[in-house]
Amino acid sequence: MKKLRPITPHSIITAKLERIVQDPSIKLSSATVQAELKKCYRLASGFDPYIEKNTTTEPDKLASISRLTRGYDWITNRNDGDVFLEAEMLSGHVEGQFLKFLISATRSEKILEVGLFTGYSAIAMALGLPENGKIVACEIDQEVAEIAEKNIQQFGLERTIDVKIGPALDTLQDLAEKNAVFDLVFVDADKQNYINYVKFILDNSLIQIGGIIVADNTLLQGEVYLDESERSEAGQAMSDFNDYLKNEPRVEQVLIPLRDGVTLAERKR
Repeated sequence: MKKLRPITPHSIITAKLERIVQDPSIKLSSATVQAELKKCYRLASGFDPYIEKNTTTEPDKLASISRLTRGYDWITNRNDGDVFLEAEMLSGHVEGQFLKFLISATRSEKILEVGLFTGYSAIAMALGLPENGKIVACEIDQEVAEIAEKNIQQFGLERTIDVKIGPALDTLQDLAEKNAVFDLVFVDADKQNYINYVKFILDNSLIQIGGIIVADNTLLQGEVYLDESERSEAGQAMSDFNDYLKNEPRVEQVLIPLRDGVTLAERKR
């Protein structure tokens, strides 16, 4: 079978680097190689900015949450033993718009979020909801939940987004006991519990048949497809989650290379 030429930015970069890496006779200092490396750099460095530029403009209030989150000192303002948090956990403009678009396109009304952080993704999703739509957002950390609640109030969404503070599995158990059912679930929390969260959600029918589970960070900075020796604990957890999900008979899924990887899984039965 004829091998197709690379046509995506990633595959073009890979092909160029492959030629350089696999040919021991190539000198990195040569003008040709330097030109190829510079082309790779331009392809890679321009990718995210171009996507952001061609995505619907971020609302000013959401942009202010992004600035607040990025500017907050997540090291000195935290105590020993607190849940580890960092600004990079923010969903951000493109993923926020993707979530809003997904909510609107699927006409979802009842949303469950596992991992609220400063509220950016919950607010973005709320902006895509119909007037009667509701979000239940789980957050284990009291401090960051209070930041999120202030941001939610700025949008006047405190009646739309119900913040539940505490371990997510406890909140999920409570929701299951109340026979809650959601149209869409967004999971963006501690990676070691992704399998537990999704399995509990499916086992207890917290997501309706035809509903979508959205899992964030499923590429985990590329660690999931590196050798096991090169993976962090979180990277291994996400690799295990991806393996679990592709073998989970109750869903069909697709992994989208958006930001750090977003997987959409539809419950089929």
